[in-house]
Amino acid sequence: APTQVVLKVTSPNANLSIGSAFWSELSNTSESALAEEDKSLFRQVFNPYLSDRRAEGELFAPPPTSSSHIQSLRRLVKEEERMQQKRKEHFASSAFLMEDAGPLFPSSWTSSVQASVAVGSQGPVQGGNLTLRPEFKTLAGTLRGALEAATPVFDRVAEDGLQFRIYRLGSLEVRTTQEQAAEEVIDAVYSIGSTPVLHCFGQLKRQSVAEQDQLTKVTEYVERVQGTPPSRGSYVVFETEKGHSIITEKLRDGAVVWKENPADLEFRNSLAKVVRSTRCPAGITVGDMQTHQITQNICGNDSTTVAACERYAELTYCKAAGEVSEVTSGFHRRSAFSPTWMPSSRRRVPSRR
Repeated sequence: APTQVVLKVTSPNANLSIGSAFWSELSNTSESALAEEDKSLFRQVFNPYLSDRRAEGELFAPPPTSSSHIQSLRRLVKEEERMQQKRKEHFASSAFLMEDAGPLFPSSWTSSVQASVAVGSQGPVQGGNLTLRPEFKTLAGTLRGALEAATPVFDRVAEDGLQFRIYRLGSLEVRTTQEQAAEEVIDAVYSIGSTPVLHCFGQLKRQSVAEQDQLTKVTEYVERVQGTPPSRGSYVVFETEKGHSIITEKLRDGAVVWKENPADLEFRNSLAKVVRSTRCPAGITVGDMQTHQITQNICGNDSTTVAACERYAELTYCKAAGEVSEVTSGFHRRSAFSPTWMPSSRRRVPSRR
């Protein structure tokens, strides 16, 4: 049978109100007159987003603690938790639309949601154009770093204080929730597009990439590199006639890496920016670029600068593109290209202040 909650809220100071002592008990994280289970209950009941009882000051009287009353409160809180869970599940599903939140959410979200969509965003995406990518949630650490530098295209707070956000990161849509005084939680990650390219990495890994395989396309990317201060990195992706993808880049320790069909390539490309891309001329093979990578690796230093890493990406792109007369920079070609997270460069990226 349920037992009565023992609520002994007394004040050691005659000038201190019982109400103040009660709020102090709820804020106390150490052992106190209230059991932790009961404090959790009262914190939910007196959620500052839902209750203004704290404004009563010295006139506040603690709630009754009879078994029937406490059980009634627990039942009501459970109902609120179920509604909150329904909201989270619907928000994380492709059925949720920013422009039409639906009956589970405050009606104001539907009538004025367009005002919360960031200027310059890609606009609403229909559920049919979203592909759930649960495997990307395992890369939450990388995603959080990207979210810190991003502005949500949807940012609303429910009446209970739960915050719902949607971010657009390249071809990814990330949906998060955040409770009061808690960390932001990634609830769902989607690929945007009616026909997303989903590489069968497991099958491709079992197939070897032959040196004589022809390259069909080369793309140069720039990405944000976490750190203090944040930096940027450049890498190049080759596509072959047999559907393989190869990534090569120069690291800050001087090593030049070569990865065939990496499992995280789509995720990485989604967070990066395309600098330039082109079809490869006939006759450029995987072997040609492997020789180039090995040569650069032998000539590499023990450590290198951001500029040297970019230079390797430029050299590699130009070689795969058949531009043998001179090494060009994609940043010169796209003078307006300057992501907000990209720090100023020594020569390539003009200031946008």
